Amino acid sequence: MRKRTLLVAVVMLGTVSQVPQAAGATRTEIAGASPTSPALLLSGDSVAYNPAGDPPTWYATAEAYDSGTAASPTRSVFGGYVNHYDADGSSQNGQLVSTDGGQTFSTSTQQGFEASARLMDGRVIDAQFLGQTSDSLQQRRLVMRYSSNDGATFPATVTAPVNIAPQRFLADSANFYPTSMIQVPNGPLLMAGYANLQTGGISALLMQSTDAGQSWTLRNTIAQGTSARTYSETTIALNSDGDLLAVSRSSTYDNLWIQRSTDLGENWTGALRAIPEFAADSAGNRPFGRINPRLALLPNGILALVAGRPDNHIALSYDGKGTSWNIKKMFYDNHSKNDPQNLNEGTSGNADFAWTEANRAVLLADSCHAITFQGAHYNKCTWHNAPMSGGTTEFQIKRVMADILTADTGKIDLAGKAQLSGDLAAVAGHSRTGLRGAVDGSTELWSSAIKQGDSGTFDMALDRQYTLSKVGLSLALGGTQSATVQTKLDAGDAWQDWYTVNNQESQALRYASVTPRKAQYVRVVTGAASYCPPGVAAPCSMLNEVELFANDVDSFENDPVNGIPRGYSLDYTVDDQGKGHQGVWVTTATGGSGSSRALFIRDDTSQHRPAVRRVDSSSAVKTVEFRFRPQQWRTAGPASSMLFDLLGTPVNGVRQQAYHFALWSDGTIRYYSNGWKQVGTGRAFDPSTALWSTIKVRATTTQATVTVNGVTIGTAPRTDGATSNLTGHEFSASSTPDADETFIVDDVYTSNS
Repeated sequence: MRKRTLLVAVVMLGTVSQVPQAAGATRTEIAGASPTSPALLLSGDSVAYNPAGDPPTWYATAEAYDSGTAASPTRSVFGGYVNHYDADGSSQNGQLVSTDGGQTFSTSTQQGFEASARLMDGRVIDAQFLGQTSDSLQQRRLVMRYSSNDGATFPATVTAPVNIAPQRFLADSANFYPTSMIQVPNGPLLMAGYANLQTGGISALLMQSTDAGQSWTLRNTIAQGTSARTYSETTIALNSDGDLLAVSRSSTYDNLWIQRSTDLGENWTGALRAIPEFAADSAGNRPFGRINPRLALLPNGILALVAGRPDNHIALSYDGKGTSWNIKKMFYDNHSKNDPQNLNEGTSGNADFAWTEANRAVLLADSCHAITFQGAHYNKCTWHNAPMSGGTTEFQIKRVMADILTADTGKIDLAGKAQLSGDLAAVAGHSRTGLRGAVDGSTELWSSAIKQGDSGTFDMALDRQYTLSKVGLSLALGGTQSATVQTKLDAGDAWQDWYTVNNQESQALRYASVTPRKAQYVRVVTGAASYCPPGVAAPCSMLNEVELFANDVDSFENDPVNGIPRGYSLDYTVDDQGKGHQGVWVTTATGGSGSSRALFIRDDTSQHRPAVRRVDSSSAVKTVEFRFRPQQWRTAGPASSMLFDLLGTPVNGVRQQAYHFALWSDGTIRYYSNGWKQVGTGRAFDPSTALWSTIKVRATTTQATVTVNGVTIGTAPRTDGATSNLTGHEFSASSTPDADETFIVDDVYTSNS
């Protein structure tokens, strides 16, 4: 008991090293990613599907389509897997479905699919490999399935001729293997696939359809096979400039091969080339996957590429163009520990992904390859008794979440924090259109705000004043369109132009950093689009998607879920049992904050005090405002509280607590100055775990003024007795030995005034 009292006293003093560590325990500080650069952050892997009885389950697929309504948007993810042994016949793929953004999956009686696209009329089309027949050495017939409920079911089918003339199949039995499909807005439906040809052997082909997939002709050859190298699995996508990219697998496993076209594949801009960032090193180690590439442009304009074998990898092109790949990471590994580069052990590397939000995607991979060798069935995780790096020898589908983030962290959740109005509206028959369709995080065509007419307005009344610094716009898809963004500070002010773009072509959001301006009201004035989608008569005007950023708020909307917020650092403790403790992360369980992400602080151990901080510019005056909700107060032991500090100028490299505040479970706010003292009198906020409060502290080098929910409650002197400048802020639980408290913090506003 004596030791416990001493420890609490040390905590209350507010020193940097709060308590002596238990024997063997260590504490370090871990920094989040830079807030001013794009980033890729991956979760750990988890099991999406673990079938009973361990049947063959491999070759993961993932497709996703918008569903729901503009007022209640959803995006279903349709995972899939092959359920027979490789090279042992064929069967319909199994299907997994996620309705929570890829967090969890359930089995479905529907069949899985991989080469699919959203058509211009809103239906989803899927090209089937099974069931094809031969008309001639130049034509196969493939089954095309059609869905009118966003990919949930495919009741309608068409047997479509697929004519590859002037190419010729090697034999009547040679199949066409569809691997990727995209609908070009105001253009053809394109399908990539491969076939064994009379000339060159297995080659990658680009097919086109102008009748929604009911018939297909060869648009161009993507990669013609040779005696030295053949090409098979191929993925296609439009990049951020509208160029067509095609990435193919080769038979030599030496690299992935890329083609680029500025006219949708009628011509290629140069020779087929290997991707230099993925070249093997001098020892022959492959830094990236070699098979089954998958491409997609996220709504935020970042281009992602997934491929596998060895293991499973993701790469990003931050500018969305695919001319360079800025970062590549392995997202799931299960290989032989004895021979990591061995392609014949562990996971098959047939991976896939689908974006679930503007800045997030779900990645799927298999744990083990099910193969047929010399007439017998094998599991590549067990057939040579090699120890597996992923610790798994059963057939499973694994899931990893990827946060794919643009630069800057002050993204405003417009769906939750803006009242929308204007004359851009909904289109009958398309439930995701309407005002809210422009703030739903999607750049699908029919998730937009559209008006028949040569101009439109889209007004946003924000929840408070922000210093706006960046805007992202996606306008007409399939054409060009101009727009002007206007702002005003107060409702009665006149609109002032802030940003204008002329004749923008949109494949995704395009961002512009603009001279910062304080505003609470924002209007987007859209011009006439050069192309109007089916069913909308010209002239028309549309806003596909809009994003706003502020440079004076940490909103956590553009931060990694379950990760460290960018620009912040946190304390991490490894206890004397070797267990790690963090206790702070970005959460989507925002507790009714009105936004999709917030900062979560959970103290569930007596070995660690969760603490997170941001150091910013030094200033003699600093204002920090944040929204706060207690989710759990400690009910036994010392009083529960969340600590909040303003940081002073470091002394000899040691961080200083200039002001040390505590939000107590009795609703009072206290400051530390030779003991805890109350700010003001009476209860400052309602401590109910169901309510949010807004806390604001404006501090000079000698005194801080505290405001709660717009009412000033009192002042506090500095804790450290110094007069140095202020350099940042910190949030933490109340102590190391006393646990069992949880808090949510959101919308942290800072300024040097």
